[in-house]
Amino acid sequence: MVLGNNNSGKTSFGYAITDIVSTVGGFSKDIGQRNEGCFLNKDLPVDRATFHYELSRRGSVVVYEYSKTSPDTVVSESLRIDRRTVFEYDLSGDSEPSFDLSLLGIPEIPEPDGTSVILSMSRSRRIDPDSPAGVVLEFATHTLYYMAMWKHDVHMGMMDGDDDAERFVAENGLTDGFRSFLKDVCSIDLDLRAEKGRLLVCKRNGDVPFADSVSRGTMIACRLYAWTVRCRDREALIYFDDFDDMFHYKTAENAIRTIISRSSSQCIFVTHNTGLVSNDFLRPDCCFIMGCGGPRSLASLSDKDIRRGHNLEKMLREGAFDS
Repeated sequence: MVLGNNNSGKTSFGYAITDIVSTVGGFSKDIGQRNEGCFLNKDLPVDRATFHYELSRRGSVVVYEYSKTSPDTVVSESLRIDRRTVFEYDLSGDSEPSFDLSLLGIPEIPEPDGTSVILSMSRSRRIDPDSPAGVVLEFATHTLYYMAMWKHDVHMGMMDGDDDAERFVAENGLTDGFRSFLKDVCSIDLDLRAEKGRLLVCKRNGDVPFADSVSRGTMIACRLYAWTVRCRDREALIYFDDFDDMFHYKTAENAIRTIISRSSSQCIFVTHNTGLVSNDFLRPDCCFIMGCGGPRSLASLSDKDIRRGHNLEKMLREGAFDS
């Protein structure tokens, strides 16, 4: 879980750690993360941004790193498994590219041209999912950035089109599951049925359209449920930005418990709800504050020994983690 003041960098952090979605996954949806003028840190004399990922698979560690000078220009890239170099190159340097085709499992490799080599390979041939490149590609295509909005969906990953969560639920036989989700997470008991790709709320004297009759929070719960179902069997990363913006505090806690119990992914939840900062709910080393130096855990921001009996929310509000 990540907390922080407005404009502290929580959304930019989400854009950064899910950059691999577009760079390697090939998803082109632009939700604000592809603005060339904002891509590099203007407070530092840098000409590139570097992204570093370490992924584990069956006892091996795959290390993937790349650098970009703009949202769509890759200038260096490297892939290693258990400290063995699969390939590496730097278009701005004088060194020759290095490729181990036996580790890649293919007879030849595309010439580096500003696009990720792994993305270029995936567009021309099937990549073995158990190969180092396949591990990176699977992570990139399964990772998701999602921001809760009322009027429209904001996401990056899994699909380039806009999400119609209501239609997804109605057309995939998920009405009963969604009804249970509303009851368990939001304490809302609705009698729902699906008709022609839409949801209807059954009332005593007739049915009313779901989208036109429910609250903004319930509409966001529908989108959250749809993404939870899509991500259920994906072992990757899901970044839920301001996921509880219109949720009751108890709904936010129930949503986190439900999502992490049903998902195989690593989940990061961004919130302003300090009520979620609780030893009964999250460990202090799983709760991060976004500051000038990036996200830091509560455990690293206090000289005190944090014990189970401490009230973390009270300590937070009293400035115990302001260092």
